[in-house]
Amino acid sequence: MDYSGRFRPVRPLVAADDFNHPVEPHPFFNESRYAHLVDGAQGIGGWFRVGQRANQGHAEMTACLYLPDGRVGFCFARPGEVDPARAEAGGLRFEVIEPFVRRRLLYAGPMHILPHGELMENPRAAFQAHPAVPCEVALELESVAPAHGGELLGDDGQPYDEGEGRYFARAHVDQSLRGRGHVRMGDESWTLNGHGLIDHSWGPRIWQAIPWYRWFPCTFGDDFALCLMVVRQADGRLLRTGYLHEGGPGLVHVDEISLASRYDARGYPTGFDLGITDARGRRFEVVGETVNAVPCRHVRRLDDGRTDHTRIMESLTRYRCNGREGWGLAEYMDHVDADGRFEGVAAGW
Repeated sequence: MDYSGRFRPVRPLVAADDFNHPVEPHPFFNESRYAHLVDGAQGIGGWFRVGQRANQGHAEMTACLYLPDGRVGFCFARPGEVDPARAEAGGLRFEVIEPFVRRRLLYAGPMHILPHGELMENPRAAFQAHPAVPCEVALELESVAPAHGGELLGDDGQPYDEGEGRYFARAHVDQSLRGRGHVRMGDESWTLNGHGLIDHSWGPRIWQAIPWYRWFPCTFGDDFALCLMVVRQADGRLLRTGYLHEGGPGLVHVDEISLASRYDARGYPTGFDLGITDARGRRFEVVGETVNAVPCRHVRRLDDGRTDHTRIMESLTRYRCNGREGWGLAEYMDHVDADGRFEGVAAGW
Protein backbone atom coordinates (compact mmCIF):
# COMPACT_ATOMS: atom_id res chain seq x y z
CA MET A 1 0.00 0.00 0.00
CA ASP A 2 2.99 2.32 -0.37
CA TYR A 3 2.63 4.29 -3.60
CA SER A 4 5.98 6.07 -3.57
CA GLY A 5 7.75 3.35 -5.55
CA ARG A 6 10.15 2.60 -2.69
CA PHE A 7 8.88 -0.89 -1.88
CA ARG A 8 7.46 -2.18 -5.13
CA PRO A 9 6.93 -0.92 -8.70
CA VAL A 10 4.28 1.76 -9.21
CA ARG A 11 2.71 2.98 -12.43
CA PRO A 12 2.90 6.78 -12.28
CA LEU A 13 -0.30 8.76 -12.45
CA VAL A 14 -1.61 10.21 -15.71
CA ALA A 15 -4.38 12.76 -16.23
CA ALA A 16 -6.93 10.04 -17.00
CA ASP A 17 -6.47 8.64 -13.47
CA ASP A 18 -8.45 11.57 -12.05
CA PHE A 19 -11.53 10.12 -13.76
CA ASN A 20 -13.24 6.73 -13.44
CA HIS A 21 -11.46 3.62 -14.69
CA PRO A 22 -12.83 0.70 -16.72
CA VAL A 23 -14.70 -1.76 -14.53
CA GLU A 24 -12.61 -4.90 -14.05
CA PRO A 25 -14.20 -8.38 -13.84
CA HIS A 26 -13.26 -9.03 -10.22
CA PRO A 27 -16.47 -9.23 -8.12
CA PHE A 28 -15.09 -6.82 -5.50
CA PHE A 29 -13.88 -4.17 -7.94
CA ASN A 30 -14.38 -0.78 -6.32
CA GLU A 31 -13.84 2.79 -7.51
CA SER A 32 -13.84 5.13 -4.55
CA ARG A 33 -13.58 8.88 -4.04
CA TYR A 34 -13.34 10.63 -0.71
CA ALA A 35 -12.78 14.29 0.14
CA HIS A 36 -12.75 16.31 3.31
CA LEU A 37 -12.70 20.06 3.88
CA VAL A 38 -12.35 21.83 7.22
CA ASP A 39 -12.84 25.51 7.99
CA GLY A 40 -10.85 25.72 11.21
CA ALA A 41 -11.75 29.34 11.89
CA GLN A 42 -15.41 28.34 12.25
CA GLY A 43 -14.84 24.83 13.59
CA ILE A 44 -16.91 23.25 10.84
CA GLY A 45 -15.91 20.54 8.40
CA GLY A 46 -17.07 17.49 6.58
CA TRP A 47 -16.11 14.42 4.60
CA PHE A 48 -17.83 12.79 1.66
CA ARG A 49 -17.38 9.44 -0.07
CA VAL A 50 -18.66 7.64 -3.16
CA GLY A 51 -17.76 3.96 -3.57
CA GLN A 52 -18.91 2.26 -6.77
CA ARG A 53 -19.17 -1.54 -6.81
CA ALA A 54 -20.49 -2.16 -10.31
CA ASN A 55 -20.05 -5.95 -10.22
CA GLN A 56 -21.99 -6.20 -6.96
CA GLY A 57 -24.78 -4.06 -8.37
CA HIS A 58 -24.64 -1.17 -5.92
CA ALA A 59 -22.81 1.96 -4.86
CA GLU A 60 -22.08 3.48 -1.46
CA MET A 61 -22.55 7.12 -0.52
CA THR A 62 -21.63 8.75 2.77
CA ALA A 63 -21.85 12.42 3.73
CA CYS A 64 -20.76 13.59 7.18
CA LEU A 65 -20.67 17.13 8.59
CA TYR A 66 -19.14 18.26 11.91
CA LEU A 67 -20.89 21.38 13.23
CA PRO A 68 -19.31 24.01 15.49
CA ASP A 69 -21.53 23.15 18.48
CA GLY A 70 -20.62 19.43 18.44
CA ARG A 71 -23.58 18.16 16.45
CA VAL A 72 -23.03 15.85 13.50
CA GLY A 73 -24.86 15.64 10.19
CA PHE A 74 -24.81 12.18 8.65
CA CYS A 75 -26.31 10.36 5.70
CA PHE A 76 -25.57 6.97 4.15
CA ALA A 77 -27.14 5.41 1.08
CA ARG A 78 -26.57 2.29 -0.98
CA PRO A 79 -28.22 2.95 -4.34
CA GLY A 80 -28.72 -0.03 -6.63
CA GLU A 81 -27.53 1.64 -9.80
CA VAL A 82 -23.94 2.42 -10.76
CA ASP A 83 -22.91 4.63 -13.67
CA PRO A 84 -19.28 3.56 -14.24
CA ALA A 85 -18.60 6.70 -16.25
CA ARG A 86 -19.50 9.15 -13.45
CA ALA A 87 -18.24 9.53 -9.89
CA GLU A 88 -21.63 9.87 -8.26
CA ALA A 89 -24.11 8.03 -6.06
CA GLY A 90 -27.08 8.90 -3.85
CA GLY A 91 -27.09 12.62 -4.66
CA LEU A 92 -23.32 13.07 -4.16
CA ARG A 93 -21.20 13.91 -7.19
CA PHE A 94 -17.49 14.54 -7.78
CA GLU A 95 -16.63 16.51 -10.92
CA VAL A 96 -13.17 16.97 -12.45
CA ILE A 97 -12.76 20.46 -13.92
CA GLU A 98 -9.02 20.18 -14.63
CA PRO A 99 -7.29 16.87 -13.80
CA PHE A 100 -5.40 17.00 -10.49
CA VAL A 101 -5.89 20.78 -10.33
CA ARG A 102 -9.56 21.73 -9.91
CA ARG A 103 -12.55 19.67 -8.85
CA ARG A 104 -16.10 20.26 -7.69
CA LEU A 105 -18.13 18.39 -5.06
CA LEU A 106 -21.93 18.61 -5.00
CA TYR A 107 -24.47 16.98 -2.71
CA ALA A 108 -28.23 17.36 -2.66
CA GLY A 109 -30.17 14.99 -0.44
CA PRO A 110 -31.20 14.17 3.12
CA MET A 111 -29.10 14.70 6.24
CA HIS A 112 -29.78 13.44 9.76
CA ILE A 113 -28.67 15.98 12.37
CA LEU A 114 -27.46 14.09 15.46
CA PRO A 115 -26.64 15.68 18.84
CA HIS A 116 -23.36 13.71 18.92
CA GLY A 117 -21.48 11.25 16.74
CA GLU A 118 -21.56 8.34 19.19
CA LEU A 119 -25.15 7.69 18.11
CA MET A 120 -23.74 6.17 14.92
CA GLU A 121 -22.93 3.06 16.95
CA ASN A 122 -26.55 2.21 16.11
CA PRO A 123 -27.30 3.98 12.81
CA ARG A 124 -30.85 2.69 12.41
CA ALA A 125 -31.92 3.93 15.84
CA ALA A 126 -30.10 7.24 15.31
CA PHE A 127 -31.83 7.90 12.00
CA GLN A 128 -35.25 6.91 13.33
CA ALA A 129 -34.90 9.25 16.31
CA HIS A 130 -33.62 12.15 14.21
CA PRO A 131 -35.52 12.47 10.92
CA ALA A 132 -33.58 13.86 7.99
CA VAL A 133 -33.75 17.43 6.76
CA PRO A 134 -32.88 18.63 3.22
CA CYS A 135 -29.19 19.34 2.69
CA GLU A 136 -27.17 21.01 -0.05
CA VAL A 137 -23.39 21.13 -0.30
CA ALA A 138 -21.41 22.82 -3.08
CA LEU A 139 -17.61 22.97 -2.81
CA GLU A 140 -14.92 24.17 -5.22
CA LEU A 141 -11.67 22.30 -4.56
CA GLU A 142 -8.24 23.36 -5.81
CA SER A 143 -5.02 21.43 -5.26
CA VAL A 144 -2.15 23.01 -3.32
CA ALA A 145 0.28 20.11 -3.76
CA PRO A 146 1.13 17.47 -6.35
CA ALA A 147 -0.87 14.27 -6.34
CA HIS A 148 0.76 11.41 -4.47
CA GLY A 149 0.15 7.86 -5.57
CA GLY A 150 -0.13 5.50 -8.50
CA GLU A 151 -1.03 1.91 -9.29
CA LEU A 152 0.91 -0.93 -7.70
CA LEU A 153 2.48 -3.29 -10.23
CA GLY A 154 3.57 -6.89 -10.03
CA ASP A 155 7.05 -7.99 -11.03
CA ASP A 156 5.66 -8.66 -14.52
CA GLY A 157 4.65 -5.00 -14.90
CA GLN A 158 0.93 -5.79 -14.72
CA PRO A 159 -1.48 -4.48 -12.05
CA TYR A 160 -0.51 -6.07 -8.74
CA ASP A 161 -2.54 -9.04 -7.50
CA GLU A 162 -2.69 -8.66 -3.72
CA GLY A 163 -3.85 -12.25 -3.27
CA GLU A 164 -7.21 -13.82 -2.53
CA GLY A 165 -8.82 -12.19 0.49
CA ARG A 166 -6.15 -9.47 0.72
CA TYR A 167 -7.68 -6.99 -1.71
CA PHE A 168 -7.72 -3.47 -0.31
CA ALA A 169 -6.29 -0.62 -2.39
CA ARG A 170 -4.20 -1.57 -5.41
CA ALA A 171 -4.26 1.94 -6.88
CA HIS A 172 -4.49 5.07 -4.80
CA VAL A 173 -4.19 8.87 -4.97
CA ASP A 174 -3.95 11.43 -2.16
CA GLN A 175 -3.78 15.16 -2.84
CA SER A 176 -3.83 18.13 -0.45
CA LEU A 177 -6.19 20.98 -1.37
CA ARG A 178 -7.96 24.16 -0.39
CA GLY A 179 -11.64 24.72 -0.88
CA ARG A 180 -14.56 27.05 -0.51
CA GLY A 181 -18.30 26.79 -0.86
CA HIS A 182 -21.50 26.54 1.10
CA VAL A 183 -23.49 24.10 3.19
CA ARG A 184 -27.22 24.32 3.87
CA MET A 185 -29.03 21.94 6.24
CA GLY A 186 -32.67 22.59 6.99
CA ASP A 187 -32.89 26.26 7.97
CA GLU A 188 -29.17 26.58 8.80
CA SER A 189 -26.39 27.55 6.40
CA TRP A 190 -22.65 28.18 6.42
CA THR A 191 -20.03 29.49 4.01
CA LEU A 192 -16.80 27.47 4.16
CA ASN A 193 -13.24 28.51 3.35
CA GLY A 194 -10.62 25.99 4.39
CA HIS A 195 -8.27 23.16 3.52
CA GLY A 196 -8.53 19.43 3.09
CA LEU A 197 -7.63 16.42 0.97
CA ILE A 198 -9.01 14.23 -1.79
CA ASP A 199 -8.46 10.46 -1.86
CA HIS A 200 -9.19 8.28 -4.91
CA SER A 201 -8.67 4.52 -5.23
CA TRP A 202 -9.59 1.75 -7.64
CA GLY A 203 -9.22 -2.03 -7.78
CA PRO A 204 -10.68 -4.89 -5.73
CA ARG A 205 -11.60 -3.82 -2.20
CA ILE A 206 -12.57 -5.87 0.86
CA TRP A 207 -12.74 -3.70 3.98
CA GLN A 208 -11.98 -6.67 6.22
CA ALA A 209 -8.84 -7.65 4.27
CA ILE A 210 -6.38 -5.99 6.66
CA PRO A 211 -6.24 -5.97 10.48
CA TRP A 212 -6.00 -2.19 10.95
CA TYR A 213 -4.65 1.13 9.75
CA ARG A 214 -4.16 4.68 11.06
CA TRP A 215 -4.39 7.56 8.55
CA PHE A 216 -3.47 11.17 9.31
CA PRO A 217 -4.15 13.75 6.58
CA CYS A 218 -3.82 17.45 7.46
CA THR A 219 -3.38 20.46 5.19
CA PHE A 220 -2.22 23.33 7.38
CA GLY A 221 -2.20 25.82 4.51
CA ASP A 222 -1.15 26.26 0.93
CA ASP A 223 2.50 25.96 2.02
CA PHE A 224 2.42 23.01 4.42
CA ALA A 225 0.60 19.68 4.43
CA LEU A 226 1.15 16.11 5.51
CA CYS A 227 -0.48 12.77 4.87
CA LEU A 228 0.75 9.83 6.96
CA MET A 229 -0.28 6.20 7.25
CA VAL A 230 0.57 3.35 9.59
CA VAL A 231 -0.95 0.06 8.43
CA ARG A 232 -0.78 -3.61 9.33
CA GLN A 233 -1.08 -5.29 5.97
CA ALA A 234 -2.84 -8.55 5.20
CA ASP A 235 0.50 -10.38 4.98
CA GLY A 236 1.41 -9.20 8.50
CA ARG A 237 3.93 -6.53 7.52
CA LEU A 238 3.82 -3.16 9.28
CA LEU A 239 4.04 -0.27 6.83
CA ARG A 240 4.74 3.32 7.84
CA THR A 241 4.73 5.82 5.02
CA GLY A 242 3.49 9.21 3.84
CA TYR A 243 4.52 12.59 2.50
CA LEU A 244 5.14 16.20 3.44
CA HIS A 245 4.45 19.21 1.26
CA GLU A 246 6.18 22.51 1.99
CA GLY A 247 5.13 24.56 -1.01
CA GLY A 248 6.66 24.32 -4.43
CA PRO A 249 6.28 21.60 -7.03
CA GLY A 250 7.42 18.52 -5.09
CA LEU A 251 6.66 16.23 -2.18
CA VAL A 252 9.06 14.87 0.43
CA HIS A 253 8.57 11.24 1.42
CA VAL A 254 8.42 10.22 5.06
CA ASP A 255 10.83 7.41 5.99
CA GLU A 256 10.03 6.78 9.65
CA ILE A 257 6.91 7.19 11.80
CA SER A 258 6.38 6.55 15.51
CA LEU A 259 2.84 6.71 16.89
CA ALA A 260 1.36 6.87 20.38
CA SER A 261 -2.45 6.94 20.35
CA ARG A 262 -4.71 7.93 23.24
CA TYR A 263 -8.12 6.32 23.82
CA ASP A 264 -11.04 6.84 26.16
CA ALA A 265 -12.91 4.10 28.01
CA ARG A 266 -15.05 3.34 24.93
CA GLY A 267 -11.99 2.74 22.77
CA TYR A 268 -12.50 6.01 20.90
CA PRO A 269 -9.25 7.78 19.92
CA THR A 270 -8.90 11.09 21.75
CA GLY A 271 -5.56 12.15 20.28
CA PHE A 272 -2.10 11.04 19.29
CA ASP A 273 1.58 11.91 19.16
CA LEU A 274 3.46 11.31 15.92
CA GLY A 275 7.21 11.47 15.44
CA ILE A 276 8.27 11.51 11.80
CA THR A 277 11.55 11.62 9.92
CA ASP A 278 11.49 12.64 6.29
CA ALA A 279 13.75 11.58 3.42
CA ARG A 280 16.03 14.55 4.12
CA GLY A 281 16.64 13.37 7.67
CA ARG A 282 14.57 16.10 9.32
CA ARG A 283 12.53 15.31 12.43
CA PHE A 284 8.97 16.56 13.00
CA GLU A 285 6.69 16.17 16.00
CA VAL A 286 2.96 16.14 15.33
CA VAL A 287 0.27 16.29 18.02
CA GLY A 288 -3.37 15.59 17.28
CA GLU A 289 -6.44 16.32 19.40
CA THR A 290 -9.81 14.77 18.60
CA VAL A 291 -12.53 17.42 18.44
CA ASN A 292 -15.44 15.28 17.24
CA ALA A 293 -15.63 11.59 16.32
CA VAL A 294 -18.03 9.36 14.40
CA PRO A 295 -17.82 5.55 14.37
CA CYS A 296 -18.62 3.97 10.99
CA ARG A 297 -19.18 0.28 10.33
CA HIS A 298 -18.47 -1.90 7.33
CA VAL A 299 -20.08 -5.34 7.53
CA ARG A 300 -19.44 -8.28 5.21
CA ARG A 301 -21.73 -11.29 5.25
CA LEU A 302 -19.82 -14.54 4.85
CA ASP A 303 -20.98 -17.62 2.96
CA ASP A 304 -21.54 -19.53 6.21
CA GLY A 305 -23.97 -16.89 7.49
CA ARG A 306 -21.59 -15.16 9.89
CA THR A 307 -20.71 -11.48 9.63
CA ASP A 308 -17.24 -9.98 9.52
CA HIS A 309 -16.90 -6.29 10.23
CA THR A 310 -14.60 -3.37 10.76
CA ARG A 311 -14.99 -0.09 12.59
CA ILE A 312 -13.66 3.15 11.14
CA MET A 313 -13.41 6.10 13.51
CA GLU A 314 -13.66 9.32 11.52
CA SER A 315 -12.37 12.09 13.78
CA LEU A 316 -12.32 15.80 13.18
CA THR A 317 -8.87 16.65 14.50
CA ARG A 318 -6.85 19.70 15.50
CA TYR A 319 -3.20 19.21 14.48
CA ARG A 320 -0.11 21.00 15.76
CA CYS A 321 3.32 20.80 14.13
CA ASN A 322 6.34 23.12 14.15
CA GLY A 323 4.41 25.84 15.96
CA ARG A 324 1.52 25.75 13.51
CA GLU A 325 -2.08 24.73 14.02
CA GLY A 326 -4.05 22.99 11.32
CA TRP A 327 -7.26 21.03 10.92
CA GLY A 328 -7.86 17.72 9.27
CA LEU A 329 -9.24 14.24 9.83
CA ALA A 330 -7.77 11.22 11.60
CA GLU A 331 -9.03 7.84 10.46
CA TYR A 332 -8.64 4.75 12.67
CA MET A 333 -9.73 1.51 11.00
CA ASP A 334 -9.87 -1.69 13.05
CA HIS A 335 -10.97 -5.16 12.07
CA VAL A 336 -13.02 -6.70 14.88
CA ASP A 337 -11.57 -10.06 15.91
CA ALA A 338 -13.44 -13.18 17.09
CA ASP A 339 -13.38 -11.90 20.68
CA GLY A 340 -14.87 -8.54 19.73
CA ARG A 341 -11.61 -6.63 20.12
CA PHE A 342 -10.48 -3.85 17.81
CA GLU A 343 -7.25 -5.30 16.45
CA GLY A 344 -5.21 -2.11 16.17
CA VAL A 345 -6.24 -0.93 19.62
CA ALA A 346 -5.39 -4.34 21.08
CA ALA A 347 -2.00 -4.23 19.36
CA GLY A 348 -1.13 -0.93 21.02
CA TRP A 349 -1.56 1.39 18.06
